[in-house]
Amino acid sequence: MDNNINLTDIISFLESDLITVHGDPDSVIVRYLRDPEHVDEYTLDWINPLKPDKQKIAETSKAKVVIADKEVLFSETLKNQGKVLLIVDNPKLAIAKVGNEFFVERPTPGIHPSAIVHPDAQIGENVFIGANSVIENCTIGDNTIIDTNVHIYSPVIVGKNCSVKSGAVLGGMGFGFEKDENGNLFRFPQIGNLFIGDYVEIGANTCIDRGALSDTVIGDHCKINNLCHIAHNNKIGKNVVITEHVVIAGSNIIEDDVWIAPNASIRGWLTIGKGATVGMGAVVVKDIPAGETWVGNPARKLEK
Repeated sequence: MDNNINLTDIISFLESDLITVHGDPDSVIVRYLRDPEHVDEYTLDWINPLKPDKQKIAETSKAKVVIADKEVLFSETLKNQGKVLLIVDNPKLAIAKVGNEFFVERPTPGIHPSAIVHPDAQIGENVFIGANSVIENCTIGDNTIIDTNVHIYSPVIVGKNCSVKSGAVLGGMGFGFEKDENGNLFRFPQIGNLFIGDYVEIGANTCIDRGALSDTVIGDHCKINNLCHIAHNNKIGKNVVITEHVVIAGSNIIEDDVWIAPNASIRGWLTIGKGATVGMGAVVVKDIPAGETWVGNPARKLEK
């Protein structure tokens, strides 16, 4: 996506993140973000703080504008090149914010003609609902994007600034049954709800069940990848990352800042403590204390 963006507009947007600006930003135009191999004078370049040779990267970049941390100095070389150096604490976060604001295309708010939306559904401002999606009598917060072929059941509540990708199913009945005296299975009522916080992203073909008698809760800023299943009654905190192909059985408590790696499985009725990491392919059958990393099948603490 190519643009002609005044650097002064980017600086104004980043005002609270900027430590200082070196050089003359007036009349400087930025057109795009690019990978390091394709940087040119119209690229908004940035330097990863983990790089060992940050000063050299800044001085050899073809870009007119570079975002870096305080370890990069506005040297005579940079001055002579006429570059503009934007100093921030976290260059990667700054480029993410700028990228989403200026370079990521968002669909025009509106409801596609083929979408089915319940007449009593509460749809916020600047919401996009894509083709063939079904929105039952639920609540969708402002600035949320619902992609194509999504089904959201009644009475799910989706927060503001969320993104739900194609094929996701939110708030369907959970998988709960009880046997009678003859061993025949009868469905246990699934009449709870699903609450999704603000700034949550839900990947393609992911299913999140409503609660049985209690509710399923997904906290603010959670990021859930494609092809995941989250069963009924789970209580998931804030800033939890659930990567692809994760399966979470019912009635778990997953606290804030947990990271769950691809293909992990979590048995029901467990607590995953704040800041814990669940390794790739792990099969979790016990509680995980806060801050620990567990791996393997069955999952055990990773000792350093």
